[in-house]
Amino acid sequence: MTTYDAQAALDAIRERQEQTREQYVHQNYSGAQGLVTALVVFAIGSAVDLPSPWSLVGRIVAAVLMAGGAIVYCRRTRVRRRQTGAEKAFTALVVAVVVTVFVAAVVVARLMELPAPSVPAAAVAAVVTLVVTYATRPIAKRLAR
Repeated sequence: MTTYDAQAALDAIRERQEQTREQYVHQNYSGAQGLVTALVVFAIGSAVDLPSPWSLVGRIVAAVLMAGGAIVYCRRTRVRRRQTGAEKAFTALVVAVVVTVFVAAVVVARLMELPAPSVPAAAVAAVVTLVVTYATRPIAKRLAR
């Protein structure tokens, strides 16, 4: 093997690694994944203050959405890799932001004396989830490297 062959092989490896990272970020931060996550956030959040039968319905819908999203995600995944510690910490930070927005929106809705304050708060948290999904994609790209 010549030095040129070795360098060409290393370049090919680096190119494949970059393609893998791009695909990983694309599948984890896609619009469909963000939409399913936002719907799950809305279903879980809105079920908090609903009366008894509707609360159960909301939780069942959230569970079905989570299971369906996980199944579709696993079946369509082209790239599998373990998250790094920084990626896990970033995910935890994003979840903390969405939960904080939800709690703040519930407080505001209670101050406004709405009949079911968790429903509009869940809608706000779902919109924030969609925005965060699109806004954090460049950060996720950097963390994947």
